[in-house]
Amino acid sequence: MKLLIIGASGILGSKLYNDAINKKWNVMGTYCSHKHEGLFYLDVRDKSSLEKAFNIFEPEVVVMAGGITDVDLCTLKPKLAEDVNIKGTSDLVKKIKEYGSKLVYISTDYIFDGENGPYKENYKTNPINNYGRTKLEAENIIRTKLKDYLIVRTCQLYGVADRMLTNSAPAKNFAIKIIHNMQNNKKVYAADDLYSTPTYSGSLSDILIKLIDKKSKGVYHGAGAEFLSRYDYVSKITDVFKLDKSLIQRVKLKDLKLKAKRPEKGGLKTDKIRKEKICESYDCETGLALLKKELSNA
Repeated sequence: MKLLIIGASGILGSKLYNDAINKKWNVMGTYCSHKHEGLFYLDVRDKSSLEKAFNIFEPEVVVMAGGITDVDLCTLKPKLAEDVNIKGTSDLVKKIKEYGSKLVYISTDYIFDGENGPYKENYKTNPINNYGRTKLEAENIIRTKLKDYLIVRTCQLYGVADRMLTNSAPAKNFAIKIIHNMQNNKKVYAADDLYSTPTYSGSLSDILIKLIDKKSKGVYHGAGAEFLSRYDYVSKITDVFKLDKSLIQRVKLKDLKLKAKRPEKGGLKTDKIRKEKICESYDCETGLALLKKELSNA
């Protein structure tokens, strides 16, 4: 198996990179913003770097684990979000077709409006922010242009990227920020009316490996097993990491004054991967315990 992972310096990409190597797959990983030893530079906005990666490696499968995932940044810089998440995906799809590769695209529960989550794969999409809109447009490009593809949606991803262990690159996921702030005796604010299915990166990596192994096609949801409010999620983090619960400030979503609108009841149902015996999703305590082990080993 020749696997190209775009975004291999990130939380999911670095985990998948290591897991695929452990399976003895031939793996090439790329970075864009955060340089990492052993990874190749690739910016999907730069056609020459895209061509170079494909020409050098000629991948059988390409996992698109990169892109602009900062929800507020997508609102503040809509052109950047469109250039990367939409146009970048479109250019990647052209290369996929040219080289006869299979695309595995990582998407999000933010393509739904959050009125009645968690959502199954076939539920009606209706993004309420620019991040969700760009990801849905990317999905539509893939479905229209490719026959052999996997779209795997996930939600509230948490984990440790290798770069976090080797340099001072900032943490990008909610759980790590919460742990860092509380360990430094800072108050944290958690909305009790914002729901999701938090997903451990190691669990999602396992799901992706098994889907690729089975040559699965179409749309799948890979997410955590529990549907939790952000407040309950933070409470579980404090329990697992033995942090001071008095630092948690219970608030409403509107009190956070976020730049982009959030789906209040988002999250994803994972009945499909269970029915097809792909993988069982982790509950939150299991995922957080594995995260704690990763951090302590570092």
